[in-house]
Amino acid sequence: MAIKSQVLTTTNLPMYSIQTFLNNYILVAGGGGSSKTGILNGFEIFKLSRDGKTVTLTRVIRYDSGPNVIMNCCTNYSGNKIYIAANENEKCRQYIADIVIEPTFQNGKASKEINFKITTGDSLLTDFSEDEPLQRIVKVNNDGNMMVTGGADGCIRLWNFPIVKSKETNPLKTYEGHTKEIDDIDISCDGKFIVSVAKDGKAYHWNTLTDIRSALIHPINDKQIFKRCKFGIISNKPIYNIYTIANGPRQKSYLQRWSEKNKILNELLFSEPTSALAVSKDGLYIAVGTMYSGSVSIHEASNFKTVYNVNQAHAMFVTGLEFLNGNMTPDMKAAVLSISVDNRVCLHSIPFIKLMPYWQMFIIIHLIIILFYFIIFIM
Repeated sequence: MAIKSQVLTTTNLPMYSIQTFLNNYILVAGGGGSSKTGILNGFEIFKLSRDGKTVTLTRVIRYDSGPNVIMNCCTNYSGNKIYIAANENEKCRQYIADIVIEPTFQNGKASKEINFKITTGDSLLTDFSEDEPLQRIVKVNNDGNMMVTGGADGCIRLWNFPIVKSKETNPLKTYEGHTKEIDDIDISCDGKFIVSVAKDGKAYHWNTLTDIRSALIHPINDKQIFKRCKFGIISNKPIYNIYTIANGPRQKSYLQRWSEKNKILNELLFSEPTSALAVSKDGLYIAVGTMYSGSVSIHEASNFKTVYNVNQAHAMFVTGLEFLNGNMTPDMKAAVLSISVDNRVCLHSIPFIKLMPYWQMFIIIHLIIILFYFIIFIM
């Protein structure tokens, strides 16, 4: 049977960022920019539901961010609030989504549904480039008390989070090393490490406790340009692999796995440039999206074995990937959502192989033995 992706929903919002929160809620963000294209900017929140094997997305709320297209954002849940950190040109704008429990009445039964009341909060200047300053990426650590940003000036900055402008407007730390704008950053689950890649072709591994910087240097492919980077846990231990995608000469690309000591462990060649990368929370699977064909593939993290691949899942380049929580997909080894500027949210999943129950196998084996006995000795 051919592997196919499923289009869960479409929206008139060209999407650049995707986040999961509260187990089964999805936030997508993007827009058409500041020009008068008629395409609004902002983000939408969807509820992910399952009815048997059917997975659906239902839009809960949409929020307009005005003339600002949201290219990067991150969510963090605290109390009864969802904090959303998103770019606003050279600033980081904080939105607050208060959780509202609303009573509903469907099919003769009373129940409750989650809704959100969204307000625009404070902002911080996070990029100080003299020419066209722009926040390129933002991440929040698991504890929700630290935010890391990168932008056009090539600097990585740590901030207190949530943003409270009246308390602190200066970064906790500033890391300098890249000479061009940052393309991607990630922060480890424990907040002790940061990995960054930039348009200068460099990838750096930062220790936030000692402030020591080390470089990820490929022994052979020295002309590659790193595009995305992610941490991945190893067997639920406080040890991390670093995963990168890097575009090299002749329109080729590489998925790479690095040890915590910045030694390359695995590498997988792609025949076209790649544009998106995600790592499952259990560290077992890697998802990659491509630039030209809009394809999505899923790989085992241990050896990069390809276990799923769909060509032209999107009509344009893949802008974001996000693994779903395992308790929402108990019948799947892994499930990934992909987005693009083609306005589609697609689901990609790897089902468990259904094994025949022991008693059925026992009966079939005995029937085969009887059949052979009949053929050989009776006929």
